[in-house]
Amino acid sequence: MRRAVIKELEDIKAEDIVTIGLNGKSDIADYMIVATGRSQRQVGAAAERVRKAAKALSGSAVAVEGL
Repeated sequence: MRRAVIKELEDIKAEDIVTIGLNGKSDIADYMIVATGRSQRQVGAAAERVRKAAKALSGSAVAVEGL
């Protein structure tokens, strides 16, 4: 899943992609991925692409927290 998310972010030219490991710090996630974009439109498109890719991999709806 992490690789798929990063690929989608790279494809849409997101910037400053950072993966933060949450192993042992969170019960709901193993990592958090943060990226920036040049415009609100690009950030929104990136969030939508990531949501669709995650849904395709998991087979269920995925919540997106903020843009």
